[in-house]
Amino acid sequence: MFNLRLTRMPYVAAVVAAAALAGGCASGPDVRGDYDRAVDFGKYKTYNFLSTTSGNPAEFQSITQQMMQQAAAREMEARGYTRSDNPDLLLNFKGKLEEKTDIQSTPAPYYGPSFGYRGWYGAPYGAYGYGGTEVTTRRYNVGTLVMDVIDREQRQAVFQGGLEDVVTSKMMQDKEGTLNNAVAAIFAKYPFVAGQSTPVVPAEKK
Repeated sequence: MFNLRLTRMPYVAAVVAAAALAGGCASGPDVRGDYDRAVDFGKYKTYNFLSTTSGNPAEFQSITQQMMQQAAAREMEARGYTRSDNPDLLLNFKGKLEEKTDIQSTPAPYYGPSFGYRGWYGAPYGAYGYGGTEVTTRRYNVGTLVMDVIDREQRQAVFQGGLEDVVTSKMMQDKEGTLNNAVAAIFAKYPFVAGQSTPVVPAEKK
């Protein structure tokens, strides 16, 4: 069995999307990425996935894992990497979907003096004002996806990318499309191609 102990890198999973929601709207996914600048990425030419090389016969791939790996394979091969049983790099995904609650309080409308209608004890409605606080509660789902790119020989992560976004019912209905977009967004932060040490900006997809 392949035992892997990762050295720690800065955790890049996003937090900005949740903060934007607190302001009342989502601004789209927050995507971040970082790589180890002490590593020569030019030595990497092949890849595979950690789950397929773990050596654990009891392990199985969920449909979600398969979708993410297929999306990642397209991205890696577009950058010139070749899938191998003895890879230079291992890719690993971690994700979660959680429900969050946004509670907002706003001052309730203030009603001024009445239009002459007198209430109990002769006091006009509104004579002492009427206010308070209106509370609005909104529940939504937030998905987080993190991808580690690991040097198999050194057993350390050399790149980590993360994405956080609000997951709508429409996105849940098109799970494959949503995961494809998420993986592509993370790879946009991975600035290398196979066999090249100098970071490059991947060509934009048309």
